[in-house]
Amino acid sequence: MGSHDSVFCRFVFCGAEDDEPSSVLLPQGATVASLRHAFPFEGKYHFRLQETASGGYVWRDLVDDAETLPSGHVLVKVLQLSSSPQAYPIYSSQIDAPEYEQFEHFFRASPVKATSKGGLNSMWKSLKASGKEQLSKTSARVWETVEFTAGRYFNSQSGAEKPSAAALQQLSAAASLSRAVFSDANRDHMDHLRRLWTSVRGDAGPPAWTELGFPSDDPISVLQNSPSSVFTLHALVFFSEVHRSACLEMLPARPAYAFAMVALHLGALVADLLDLPTGRFVERDEVYWRLFEDPIGLRELFSVSLHAYDGFHRQAQGSFQSAMEQTKAFMCQVLLRGPKTVGDLVQVAHQVRSAVLH
Repeated sequence: MGSHDSVFCRFVFCGAEDDEPSSVLLPQGATVASLRHAFPFEGKYHFRLQETASGGYVWRDLVDDAETLPSGHVLVKVLQLSSSPQAYPIYSSQIDAPEYEQFEHFFRASPVKATSKGGLNSMWKSLKASGKEQLSKTSARVWETVEFTAGRYFNSQSGAEKPSAAALQQLSAAASLSRAVFSDANRDHMDHLRRLWTSVRGDAGPPAWTELGFPSDDPISVLQNSPSSVFTLHALVFFSEVHRSACLEMLPARPAYAFAMVALHLGALVADLLDLPTGRFVERDEVYWRLFEDPIGLRELFSVSLHAYDGFHRQAQGSFQSAMEQTKAFMCQVLLRGPKTVGDLVQVAHQVRSAVLH
């Protein structure tokens, strides 16, 4: 979806000073009512739309909820009328829910603890404190290169930009998945769980989920209590269907680690790295957002990371912690090289992984 057929709303708050901007992406034809549903704050608000007029601009009051918003980038001034929450329609979790309801589910979901503004920067500090001593000597040398590259990047932000409307389309959909709680009453959730099993084991017999690395044959309870599990499930189904050969090689060859639990850990890591649960990706300047203009960009990032973990686990001779720290460093370095396409991602991932493994 390009900027010409979507509505990208940026909000400014009346009376606020140095406040962080907030934005929301809506589909073409979105109305004022849709904007109210997607607005990411509790309370009652009045909106004014900025319009050009004789060499300047004016703020026009939006009083008709049925009015259609103009396509492209729009600026909306927000006036708070009351801090009391107002009622919103319940989000439809069915697979045929309209696109704007998917965005609504993301922006109106229950609050989650925000990650640090620095995103990758905060992750580097955490990794530096907890993981460096666990890497091999070869990996430690690579770590120094990665750490230097990251520090230089965060100081200069060279080539960084905010996500385009096309990237926001994909990121917003992924954000909705990352915030969703797995439910056995949701057709889409259960369909993806079935697809995971059949893509790996076929239709022979009832599912034996421990074979895929779940702690028991009740994957639902695990998914319900794992962060970003619905997002990870979608990515894992993609990996098992599109990269089936690699998946089948990993399952029997690595009985020392729980495949599904590692995947859930990595999926949550991808989501947190990109600020999907908090929605802060909307305002972040990064060098890699163009990768996610491709509908499979996020899932391919997950796939190369899962495959990299398998290689690091072999090298670490069964150490989950060491392999996971190396995978974190791998993911960060791949992103900081700014891949623009899936082809770039695969090439960069191969280069980084080869450097760490050798």
